[in-house]
Order: sequence, then structure tokens, then C-alpha cells
Amino acid sequence: MTNKRNIFSRFFRMIAMIHKTAYILAYDMLRKKGVHDWVERRAGGIIGLPYLSLILVALLTLKDEPSTGHKIVTGILIGWAVVAAWCTSGFQFKTSDWRMEVREELDLRYLYWKKAIAVYYAVVIAVAVAAGIVMPYI
Repeated sequence: MTNKRNIFSRFFRMIAMIHKTAYILAYDMLRKKGVHDWVERRAGGIIGLPYLSLILVALLTLKDEPSTGHKIVTGILIGWAVVAAWCTSGFQFKTSDWRMEVREELDLRYLYWKKAIAVYYAVVIAVAVAAGIVMPYI
């Protein structure tokens, strides 16, 4: 039981770290571009875009009489988006001590985290596209 709990804990920590790193990279990108208005909210919006796509696919493919499979897929998509939003909201409202941790991690393994972010967001978008294609036929 503790082994399963440890795996889930490590998984959610990894997801949170991906979101934190994506937030810092988006924040730095906006600051370099010279954008000074609402930088923190814009960075938060950038990391939330893939989850908005999950919710939009779930809502735009709703039918008048959804089948059980359609309800399950919609529940999974919206649940994934809600869990991701919960992961990202926790660190956005805290003080900036986590930012130093992320910046140190980026100094050590910049390419690793950049690739991890790209792969994770590619999976999220691929799931949204696949669900959008499959949902009308369920």
C-alpha cells in the first residue's frame, strides 16, 4: 500500500514541478518581451491553455442524450482538467520561495524540464484531439 501511495505522490509532485517550471518559463518569456501588465496572470493562463482545450472538447461534443461511454470520457476529460487546475493553483497563490527552487532546478537540468513540459503538453493536446474525433461516434 505504501508503495502505491509513494508512486502517486511522486507522480503528482512531478506534475506540479512541470507546471511550476512552465509557469517560470512563461513568466520569464513575458518579462523579456517587455510585457509588464498582468504578467503573473498571463503566465498562469499560458499554462492553463491545454486544460481549457480538454474542457472545451468535453463541452462542445455533448449530445442531447449522451451514452454511458460519452459520460465516462467527458468525466475523465473534465476531471483531468480540474486536477491540473488544482495542482497549478496551489503554487500560484503562495509566496515566491518555490520560484527559487524551480530556478535552481532549471539551472541544473534546463533541457530535461523543457522536454518534459513539451511531452506533457503534447500528450494533453493529443488526448483532447483524439477525444474530439472519437466523441461523436461513442
